[in-house]
Amino acid sequence: MSTRRWQLHNEDNIDQTLLAELVAELNVLPATARLLYDRGYRDAVSAGQFIRKEDGVFHDPYLMKDMDKAVDRVMLARERHEKVMIYGDYDVDGVTSVSVLYLYLCSIGVSCDFHIPSRTGEGYGISKSAVDKIASDGYNLMVSVDTGITACDEIEYATSLGLETIVTDHHECHSAIPTAVAVVNPKRHDCTYPFKELAGVGVVFKFITALQMRVSGDSNAFSYICNRYADLIATGTIADVMPLCDENRLIVSIGLKKLETETRVGIKALLEKAGVIQNDKSVRITSSTVGYSLAPRINAAGRLSEASIAVELMLCDDAKKADELAELLCNINTQRKDEENAIAKEAADMISADYDFKKNPVIVLAKENWHHGVIGIVASRLTDKYGVPTILISFDDDGMGKGSGRSVKGLNLVDALSACSDCLEKYGGHELAAGLSVERSKFEEFKEKINKYAVEHIDTELGENVCTVDLVLEPEDICERQADELYLLEPYGTGNPSPLFVLCDADVAEINGIGYNKHCRIILKKDEKCFAAVYFGHSPESLEFSVGDRVDAVFSLEINEYRKHRNVQLNLKCVLAPIEYTDKLSRDETRYREIINGARYSIEDDIYPTRSEFALLYTYIKRKTCGKSADFSLRELISECSVKGDNPGIKLRFMLDIFEEMKLLEIVRHDGDYDIEYNITVKFVRGKVNLDKSLILKSLRSKQEKV
Repeated sequence: MSTRRWQLHNEDNIDQTLLAELVAELNVLPATARLLYDRGYRDAVSAGQFIRKEDGVFHDPYLMKDMDKAVDRVMLARERHEKVMIYGDYDVDGVTSVSVLYLYLCSIGVSCDFHIPSRTGEGYGISKSAVDKIASDGYNLMVSVDTGITACDEIEYATSLGLETIVTDHHECHSAIPTAVAVVNPKRHDCTYPFKELAGVGVVFKFITALQMRVSGDSNAFSYICNRYADLIATGTIADVMPLCDENRLIVSIGLKKLETETRVGIKALLEKAGVIQNDKSVRITSSTVGYSLAPRINAAGRLSEASIAVELMLCDDAKKADELAELLCNINTQRKDEENAIAKEAADMISADYDFKKNPVIVLAKENWHHGVIGIVASRLTDKYGVPTILISFDDDGMGKGSGRSVKGLNLVDALSACSDCLEKYGGHELAAGLSVERSKFEEFKEKINKYAVEHIDTELGENVCTVDLVLEPEDICERQADELYLLEPYGTGNPSPLFVLCDADVAEINGIGYNKHCRIILKKDEKCFAAVYFGHSPESLEFSVGDRVDAVFSLEINEYRKHRNVQLNLKCVLAPIEYTDKLSRDETRYREIINGARYSIEDDIYPTRSEFALLYTYIKRKTCGKSADFSLRELISECSVKGDNPGIKLRFMLDIFEEMKLLEIVRHDGDYDIEYNITVKFVRGKVNLDKSLILKSLRSKQEKV
C-alpha cells in the first residue's frame, strides 16, 4: 500500500535562543523567524540583509571567460557598420534573451536583427540551413543567446561561410566547445566566474553590462542596465527555474519591482489579458505571477506557433498592437493546454499500474506525432506525479524522434544522456531538463541504457510519495500579518522555495466548485476557527475526501484581495489523511497480511465479524449501488456501517473478502493518496447465501486464540 504523506523539511534540533533573537530583533512572527532560520539566516544581521535583498552582489562581467573577446567583436561590428544576427531559443529564456540583446544593441547603434528557429520546422539549436540563410543575407556576425554551446559543427560551418559567431549560453558543456570568436558560458570548465547558475538571459545581462562599461566607461553600468531591462531579465530567469540566490535573487528582486512600477507596454498587455491587472489597478507582482501567468503564455508561442510573436510583444511600444499580440498569445496558450491534456492522458494510459520504478527508474515513453512543443510540459507533470525522471519522445514520419526530459534531484539528466550518446543523434540541456533526438531503431536500446545508468547512479529514493513542508501551523498562526510577512522572503523559486505549511487534523466543513467546477473552494475548521482555501485543478467530484472528514491540509499562505477587502487564503497543494490515520492504515495492512499468511490473533483484537456487521455492510453497499457499481472509501464503510472494535479496518477488509469469495460482490481496490478506495458491484444471486460456508471465515475462526 502506498499512501501519500507529509514530512517536515527540517526536523533537526532548533536553537530556540537564536529563534527568539530573530523574532525580537527583526520584529517578525515566530513562523517567519523559523523560515529564515531553516534557510540558513540564523542571526539578525544576515537575516536582515536577506530580507532587504542586500545579501547578493553583481560580479564583474569581465571575470567570465571570453567576455573581453565578445565585447571587442561587437564594438568592431558597430565601428564597421556590420549586420549582426541574434540567434535565440524558443522558450521564455530565449525570447527574453533575444529581446534584451536586441534592444540594447539597437540603443548603441548596432545594426541587428533576430532569428528564433521554428520548433517543428528547424528544431532546437543552430542549424546549418539557418546558417546558410543568415550568411547569404549578408550578416557578418551571429550572436547566439541561450543556445549554441553544443553547436560545434554548425559554428565551424558558419565560419567557413565567412560568418563569425559569438556564443552566449548557460547550458551544460560537452567535452568540446565551439571554435567561435568567443564562447561566453559560466559553465565552461575553464571559466572561473564565481556564479554558475545564471539563466541564458542572465548571461546576456552580463554581456550587455560589459558592453555598457566599454561604451560609457561608466562604473554605474549595472544600474543603467537594470533600470532598462531588469523586468525581462527577471522573467527569463524565473521561467527557466534558475536558483534564486546570489546574482539571480538580486536581479529578480529588481525586476519584479520594475514589473510593478514601470510595466513595459507588451508585458502590461499580457498581464491584463491574463487577468492579473484589472481596471489599470496596481498589483503585487511575485515570482508566482511570472511563473504561472506570464511564462506559460510567452512559452506557448514557441511551443505551438512562432516564438517571434512573443519577441514582437516584448519589443512593442504601441498599446493597440500589444493588445492584439497578447490576445494571440493567450489563444495559443489555450490550444497548448488542450494539446497538453490530450498527451498527458495518453501517457498516463501507457504507464501500467504495476510499473516497477526500481527496475526502470526513468519513465521513457514514445508515440507517433505527439506535438514537440508540449511533450516537455507533460514530462514535467509525470515527473511531479510519480517522483521519477521522465522522457517523452515524439517520432515523425521519417523515423526521427525528438524528445524532452525532466529529472529529479539525484539524477543529472545531461550526464545520463551522455552515457547513452551512442544511441542519440543530439542532446543537451540542464541537470533537471534536457532535449534529445533519437532514431526509431535506437529507441529500445536507449530506453534500456538510460534505465541501466539510473539504477547504477541514482542517489535518492525515487517514487516516494512524500510532500515536504516547512512548518506545522496552528489556527492562531494563520493570520493576515503572517501572510504579509511572507513577502519579506520573496522572490521565491528554486533555491528559495515558497513556504509550505500544514494544518493538521482539520474538519472539512464545506466544499464548493468554482471556475466552472474545475477548481474547489473549501472551508476548513479547527478549534472553532474557519479558513477559506482554494484547491486549483481539483473538481469537487475528483476529491477523495468529503464534508465531515478530518484532513491534514498542505498549503501556501496568501492574501486574497477583492473589492478592497483583504482576507487570508490557503492555497492548497495537497489534502491528505491525517498522519495518525495513515499510520493506522499501514499497520492494519501489515496485520491483515500476517493473518492471511497464518498468524493468529486474540479475541480482544476484535477482528472476527458479527452477523449484524455483515448485514449492515451488505445493506449499505446494496442501497448505494442501486444495481450499478459505486465507489467507496474504507473510512466511509467503517463509519456508515458501524464496524466496531479496535481494528475495524482489518475486520472490514476480511468482510469484503468474504463477500467477494461468496460471489455477492465484485470489488476493484485502489490505494489512493487519502484512503483505500473500492469500486463495488453487487452481483445477482438466487436464494440465500450461507456465509458460514466461506473458507475465509472458517480460516479466520481457526486463527482466533481462545481465552
